[in-house]
Amino acid sequence: MTDFMLRTDTEAQMDDALEAAGILVEQDMGDGEIALMPVPHCAVDFIGPIPPTLDEDGNEIRPGDPRYHANLRVAFEMTEEQIAALPTFTPEPGVPYRVWA
Repeated sequence: MTDFMLRTDTEAQMDDALEAAGILVEQDMGDGEIALMPVPHCAVDFIGPIPPTLDEDGNEIRPGDPRYHANLRVAFEMTEEQIAALPTFTPEPGVPYRVWA
């Protein structure tokens, strides 16, 4: 399995990037509704903006990040083109907001 931490400015940009990487595909849900669904053997954890960390008095300990975040776990070999389409970032956080269990 391979894990990726992803970040874009908006949710729409994240969807577009995951579609371009072949991770999300359109699926007809019936009644004309189309949804983006992950392909088999992968999981996407859509996190969204990260709120600031506050102490018990409401003081900000660590600032949040208003950009859109997601974690991706794949259990198949991705192509170089797929990986290049992913909105990964560096440096990765020392203490991630959410990780796979």
